[in-house]
Amino acid sequence: MNSTKYSLRWELLFDLALLTFCALILSAGLLVLLLRVSLPEQMLSIAELNLRNVHSDFVGSKDFDSIQQQPENLRPALIESAFKKFIEERSLEDSFSLSVLSLDEAEQLNANGIFRQKFRRFLFFVPTLDRLIFDVANSNRVMRFEYSFDPLHSVLSRFKYFIFLASILITVGLVFFGYHLLFRKNILIPLKNLSDTANSFLEENWRARCEVHRRDELGNIGEVLNEMADKIQEKERKLVLTIQSLQKANEEIEATKNEQLQIEKLASVGRLAAGVAHEVGNPLGAISGYVDILRRALRSGGPMTEQDIELCDRIEGETNRISRIIRALLQQARPAQDRIRLIELEPVIRQAIELAQISSGIRLSFDFEAAASAYCERDQLLQVVLNLIINAKHAIEAKIEAKTEANFQGEIKVKLASRRLPSIQEMGDFGGASADVSMLRGLKGSYYWVLSITDNGIGIDSEDQKKLFEPFFSTKEPGKGTGLGLYVAKSIVESFRGAMIVQSAKGYGASFSVLLPQDL
Repeated sequence: MNSTKYSLRWELLFDLALLTFCALILSAGLLVLLLRVSLPEQMLSIAELNLRNVHSDFVGSKDFDSIQQQPENLRPALIESAFKKFIEERSLEDSFSLSVLSLDEAEQLNANGIFRQKFRRFLFFVPTLDRLIFDVANSNRVMRFEYSFDPLHSVLSRFKYFIFLASILITVGLVFFGYHLLFRKNILIPLKNLSDTANSFLEENWRARCEVHRRDELGNIGEVLNEMADKIQEKERKLVLTIQSLQKANEEIEATKNEQLQIEKLASVGRLAAGVAHEVGNPLGAISGYVDILRRALRSGGPMTEQDIELCDRIEGETNRISRIIRALLQQARPAQDRIRLIELEPVIRQAIELAQISSGIRLSFDFEAAASAYCERDQLLQVVLNLIINAKHAIEAKIEAKTEANFQGEIKVKLASRRLPSIQEMGDFGGASADVSMLRGLKGSYYWVLSITDNGIGIDSEDQKKLFEPFFSTKEPGKGTGLGLYVAKSIVESFRGAMIVQSAKGYGASFSVLLPQDL
């Protein structure tokens, strides 16, 4: 697309000058042509009268009388010579000429003589009168007078150059007056007003108005622009009122949501208590059995055996399991808003990877943006990242144990990128079309750091994904997970005003994305 801009003013001036000049030159050419064709015809009667007068004056002159006394054979030359002298004295040499013919060379003449017209072609096809011939008999001779229109045609030829120069001057004058009286007033000024108003609208200045002083099409356009601005300004005012009402409603919804959140927390504590009672009951029963066995062994008075030491290890493992369950419950109930700070994300992520103790058989890849900082609580963020990385490691180890692929190479990809929260229609871009992005609907449209942890492990089927963040739900074998890790991680991320989404397919790995706000 050509972006070169041209000034309408100069285009109009050029077009006006060209049209005016062409019109003047054409008019001048037609004028000269008409004069060349019609003017000699109009002068024909005058030319005939002049020829008769010249003939009468010459024949009645003394020189002509004296010539008649000369010999017959000398008379033609003397008559022509005398006529030249006669017209030179009267300055008529450019128009009149005379030739003397014998009677046998001339056609039969009447007493008054005869006039003949001689034409020539002008512009290849237009005839114009060139000469007027008057033949009159005198004794035994015919005198042929000729009246030439060459001086007239010569004057018209010179006249065309003056017309050309006058056309240029008239063109300049017409362009100047036409520009100021026609274009500037009727076109350029209204167009400038329309352009200025349109530029103001582009800058969202809807208070601008186009000055309308006309009732033609340009004035109609200005009125339409003003009406459009009025409607847009009115809609903008209504939109502001709607936004204010929505903000107020959003605040009320937020307050109601906080109240509902407190109610849900109480209900969650109740569910956690029931779940903890169930979960803690199993290890407590095992500990009780192990203690009874040890008590009988100690009463027998025998030395400690390997079996007794193994029982002590089991007691310690079950005790630690109870401790983890209780710690998860406490961390879930602990408020974190007062400890949220702006922290750097990369050191926390790398520390979590070190704590996860990834084996050398699993390949790690990183893609971090520099200077990534988000508002959160460091220890709790560390717990979230550690949980996700350990889950990825366990998924890969489970796939290795299942031996579903030959020469399988486990891989965990950790990526950190800045993204602006898109619209609902575009939210699939965070994790693909199959990702559940319903948890993003409550987030504000702003910039977030998106931490994605992707593995190529066993993956999660669609049914399990629906219950993935429910408390005490786990896809791991009994005894290898409490089912609180993702639930607690999700709650922690939401306390940071963030969100967590997952994309997975059975047998093709999983990808967990954590959205952390870049500002409060």
